[in-house]
Amino acid sequence: MKHFVICLTWLFITLLANAQSITVTGKIVTKSGQPVPFASVVILKDTTTIAGKIADENGSFLLQLENAGTYTIRVTHAAYAALQQSIQVNTTSEPVTLILNTTSNDLNTVTVTAKRSFITRRIDRVVMNVQDNAIATGKSSLDLFRLAPGVFVNNGNISINGVWGTRVMVNGRMLNLQGDDLKNYLTNLKSSDIRSIEIIAHPPAEYDAAGSGGIINIVMKKNSTSGLSGYAGADYYTGLGKYPGYLPYLSLNYRKNKIGFSAGYTYDWHKEFEEITQDRTFTDGGLYHSTSFSSTVWNSNTVKLGATYDISPKQYLAIDYTGQFGWNRDSTRSLTDIIYPSNLKNTFSTGIFPTYSKTNFSNIGLNYSATTDSLGSKFTLIADYTHNDRKSSSGTYSQTADRNNLLTDTAFNFLYPSIARIFTADAKFNKVLKHGLSITVGGKTTITDINNKNAYEVYKNGVWNNNAVPGFNYQYSEKIIAGFTNISGGAAGVEYKLGLRGEQSDISGELTGSQDTTINRHYFNLFPSAFITKDLDKKKQHSLNLSYNKRIKRPSYFELNPYKYFIDNYSVQTGNPFLNPQFTHSIELGYTLKKQYYFGISYAQTKDVINQLVESSPDQKQMTILRKNTGSNTVYTGTFAIPVTIASWWNTSNNLLLTYTQSKGPEFNLKKVSFVLQTEQEISLPHDIGVNLNAFYTPNVVQANIITGRMASVDIGLQKKLWNNKLTAKAAVSDIFYTNNFTATSYYNASIITISQKAQTRTMTLSLVYNFSAGKKFSTKQRGNSNAEEKSRLN
Repeated sequence: MKHFVICLTWLFITLLANAQSITVTGKIVTKSGQPVPFASVVILKDTTTIAGKIADENGSFLLQLENAGTYTIRVTHAAYAALQQSIQVNTTSEPVTLILNTTSNDLNTVTVTAKRSFITRRIDRVVMNVQDNAIATGKSSLDLFRLAPGVFVNNGNISINGVWGTRVMVNGRMLNLQGDDLKNYLTNLKSSDIRSIEIIAHPPAEYDAAGSGGIINIVMKKNSTSGLSGYAGADYYTGLGKYPGYLPYLSLNYRKNKIGFSAGYTYDWHKEFEEITQDRTFTDGGLYHSTSFSSTVWNSNTVKLGATYDISPKQYLAIDYTGQFGWNRDSTRSLTDIIYPSNLKNTFSTGIFPTYSKTNFSNIGLNYSATTDSLGSKFTLIADYTHNDRKSSSGTYSQTADRNNLLTDTAFNFLYPSIARIFTADAKFNKVLKHGLSITVGGKTTITDINNKNAYEVYKNGVWNNNAVPGFNYQYSEKIIAGFTNISGGAAGVEYKLGLRGEQSDISGELTGSQDTTINRHYFNLFPSAFITKDLDKKKQHSLNLSYNKRIKRPSYFELNPYKYFIDNYSVQTGNPFLNPQFTHSIELGYTLKKQYYFGISYAQTKDVINQLVESSPDQKQMTILRKNTGSNTVYTGTFAIPVTIASWWNTSNNLLLTYTQSKGPEFNLKKVSFVLQTEQEISLPHDIGVNLNAFYTPNVVQANIITGRMASVDIGLQKKLWNNKLTAKAAVSDIFYTNNFTATSYYNASIITISQKAQTRTMTLSLVYNFSAGKKFSTKQRGNSNAEEKSRLN
């Protein structure tokens, strides 16, 4: 049935592509021939609007008409005089070039102010515009994800529409990070550098097939002036009643003629806390109760350097470097009581469990782009080399006693450094045809080599012994070769985008030391994708949307490392080198009303799910946290997105996600109905003061064999621009009512564990940003990355 639906969809699109519609293409330029980006293009018949669209960043546009004839085309842009002229349209029409005149001979006297909607929708993604949004003040990129519709973040794990396994990109380049490395990177990537967040629940074929839960793309801010420009700022934030943090940052851009340079530096220091309690029972009548308190200090330096060279008006070359150097130190104190009906069997444990991680992350990227014709056809080549050196250790210093005697006195350190080297190269060519078709072909190569060395230090008789417990090494290598093709266009009121991607994976892992094991896997997979939008009226106010794709989630490099360290006396975390990839099929049908309101239903099924389990046996006291392939996960969702304009000064975006989740494995079978309600309020007050308020609520979340209790948060932010908009002052409070903590229940065979967590979620942030420039506007290039998927797997 699955293959039949795919074939039927391809046949349907092929028929539509051959329907008799007429395409109008063209480009909007200035008198000097420079492209005018993002102008509004409208085609009219008499006074009736027939079609309309926003031109892309190169000034190109494509519109579909049902009939030939004489029409009026109108172009508007805030910085140029409006243009209106008559055009003759038929099946052999050539692309049109539209020339705009400036509204003033002195552009320095023109001030343009535009406000984007907080949430906008495209054919294959949802865009959340965070730039100049006060609610984003002081937040990390991971915090911003929590504001995005359909996105949920729990302990660093990310889901879209209830499906876990989401990958993260920056400027279209997959992050070669996973686990703690990804969490650290996203924590240190702040909102001051971010323009928007793109939520791609069903990624098209040009993106890596990895990520069962889709992709989130972080779009960074771009410089827009020649000469010298940039900004400097600082955030100060504090957990109300707890720990502070501060974040100074500087960004510089310089442009002269064909050459541009950019540099940025951010320093981040902050401290957080977390309290966790656990309760469970043993078959011998024992009651387990544990309380732990941890405080974590983060210290990070982020450096960004870039250079661009315009070879010609249609070609450019760019090189960039990103370095993140820092450390985090966690100190956990744990108290554990095991109580029996008979006091003679009671035991009491105390322990200190510190962890330390120092990371040196470097990525150098090369980007070449060439526009090959007047329609905007383009060739792009992107290559990246990533080097991630992480030195990590965890300590276990604990004592266990009964009411009379000291039973155990343990002291040891576990060392697990890791070095990752990843090379990626991604090439694609997009050919734009005259009659509305666009065809993209491309390929990607990824070569990964990771070396993990694991060792123990045991303290005994006043001496640290490095040989008391044998260490072990884990060597991992991976090669992935991929090719893809996309076809997109429009016909008979239907816009479509179809793709097919193939990936060959060759993987080997070698474990030596305590147990010698070699793992070799070779597999080839196809990943189809389809996006269809059907306009239901001539003004394109109402439309139906259909999307489908297949995804893969490979285990992260860190999850494959068979490390093992203690969280407390009875809780241990470990890796699993025998993990297999998981595969997800997802489909979504949606309806857009008046270009604003969205209603959708979706279905996603994942097999061989990689989940973090809390594994225990009723007759054992130790609890193990690990990743396993645990059967299947099925999610049904209903999505309702309702923006409302209450007044000219008050706009709201409201999202409701209804979910039914079944998480099924050999040791558990969980079924749960839930929902996530989100609202974002934008209020413009007198004296150029902006107010943003965001809130969310969910009664529960299902993740593997864990069901959480309710979680909620209310955030508020204010901003004020001063000194002719050069200085922006912001203030924000997150989780005002301190409700973004949770309780959870873990189910594993007959064992039930209850967990409650409190963390530093209620924070206050103060921010000042000063923008400066000395130059003229120019068109910037958007540099991409080829390694976003691989970066996310380093964690």
